[in-house]
Amino acid sequence: MTRGIKIMALAALWLVPLITLSRAFTSDWASVWQKFRFPVYWGPFMDLQAITSAVRTLEMGGNPILSNPADRSQRALPYPRIWLHLFSWAGINDSNVSIVGVSFCVVYLICVSWLIIGSRSALGALILLVAGLSLSSFFAIERGNIDLFIFFLVFLGCAATNKFLKSGAYLAAAALKVYPIAALVVDMIRRPLKVSVVSIGATLSAIALFAWRWRELKTIQHTAPINAYFAFGTLSLKAQAACMSWKLQACSCLVAALIAIAAWLARPNLDESALNSKFWEFFLIFGGIYVFTFAVGSNYNYRLIFLVPTLPMTIELVRNGLHAHWGIVYILLALVAENSFAREMFPGLLLSDMVTFALFAMILTVLLKKARSCFGDAFGLFQAPASIGRLPRSGSELT
Repeated sequence: MTRGIKIMALAALWLVPLITLSRAFTSDWASVWQKFRFPVYWGPFMDLQAITSAVRTLEMGGNPILSNPADRSQRALPYPRIWLHLFSWAGINDSNVSIVGVSFCVVYLICVSWLIIGSRSALGALILLVAGLSLSSFFAIERGNIDLFIFFLVFLGCAATNKFLKSGAYLAAAALKVYPIAALVVDMIRRPLKVSVVSIGATLSAIALFAWRWRELKTIQHTAPINAYFAFGTLSLKAQAACMSWKLQACSCLVAALIAIAAWLARPNLDESALNSKFWEFFLIFGGIYVFTFAVGSNYNYRLIFLVPTLPMTIELVRNGLHAHWGIVYILLALVAENSFAREMFPGLLLSDMVTFALFAMILTVLLKKARSCFGDAFGLFQAPASIGRLPRSGSELT
């Protein structure tokens, strides 16, 4: 039965988005995607067209990171300059950018397929199907957002067994977009430091790259819009708070404090078998990216796709009866977060804010516990054994 459910889940996973894309290409793009109740403006893969228009601006002698007059919406380029060089070198323009958009969709579906195939229960496969075909996923697919490709690179790093390929995939993702630096840091601290030399080297390389591109990244940060709707993160919450009364702000802070306390008190104490699971690595890496992006930025809701690979670990917790209540709450919150936002629905906005913050708190408590154990191991490396520095008391101790 489980095998049959997996086959049906895989069929649905591929057929639904590809049929939707086919209909959108053969009819009116906007009318097809507006049924998902997220904002659709014009044409296929508008986020990729921001790069193709930036290439034209660059060829005209402009700086598209500051101003991009070739873009239909006059959007400054929100991505590192390396994307301009990649598109220019590959000859990608408005006439063939749809190939890139569909390719990004395909690599994302390959990753979710891998998770479904590796699921150990029919219910787990169905949960991953719902998460993989969430509103957040379709939002990313419609935009052709590069987060789909970053998702693939980080997923490749998690699935890789070779430590050089693993760190290389994370480093490539960080070079293309800043936030995957979180994957490098988490990969560095999730193992004893004495066996994390490659991870440490990759992390230091990413930091050096960011330092070299500091002005470019600061400009992107300054020109990137902060969205209070269809987005999550501290900057989005701050933008929303600016429109609230002080009483509503006080209530929101109280709710956030209660959620944080509940998350800390209910944090799971995982046993050794769970910590050695491959699913645990996916949870830490993708959960670390989610926590980092929530803490430092304003993220459009398509970035919630990074919650999908965290689900197999929680599904196993439920399946094995270990911290089942924590796992059930996490799964429900993740599914709600990925599907709660909708155009012109203020209740959906409030619900999305609460569940995305709750997930942030739940993952953060797990990461903090892991970081504490890692730093404890690091301090142990510098502690001298008790016998060092002590003179032998008798001749027998010399032999």
